[in-house]
Amino acid sequence: MDAAALPVATAAVIALRDKAGLRPGERLLVRGAAGGVGSPAVQLGRAYGAEVTALARAANLDFVRGLGAHEAFDHRSVRPADLGRFDVVLDTVGTELRAFRRLLNPGGRMVTIAFDLSRPVASLGYIAGSALRGRGRVRFFSGNPRRADFDGLARHVAEGELRPAVDTVFSLEETGAAHRALEAGGVRGKCVVRVA
Repeated sequence: MDAAALPVATAAVIALRDKAGLRPGERLLVRGAAGGVGSPAVQLGRAYGAEVTALARAANLDFVRGLGAHEAFDHRSVRPADLGRFDVVLDTVGTELRAFRRLLNPGGRMVTIAFDLSRPVASLGYIAGSALRGRGRVRFFSGNPRRADFDGLARHVAEGELRPAVDTVFSLEETGAAHRALEAGGVRGKCVVRVA
């Protein structure tokens, strides 16, 4: 089951390594740190030598600390402005992009894999506009992993730097329940559907 949950971690690798160029000693903020991309991002950020701050639901704070976050905050009770400054912000949520972009240090980078579905045109427009003006361009991408990315994941797992987080294993007949669980939020890592 762990292997089935691992491929999505390539999005975290591409975001942190290729899009953000995360370097040792930098401060990294991961929004949605308990989710399917956020949970490997916390672990990989730590493996890459960054100081990792995680935002997640209150019920998931111990979970993200256990993944290696140096600090973890309830996203519902902390204001972005109270978090300090970061060299890299990895956003898996897609809302409040402007507020989180303001947290970037000079030369900082923000990568998002999501956009605000309630305001898609405004959200995508903001991402595109960030390339033209202001500090810290927001980079958006949809992962297109290569074989080397999967080989890298396997090395991180073998070295104990990454462990897939599987929240729940569903049978094929329970696929609808798996979708409902993901839509409701609060899933730690990934849901896996067993096809057997």
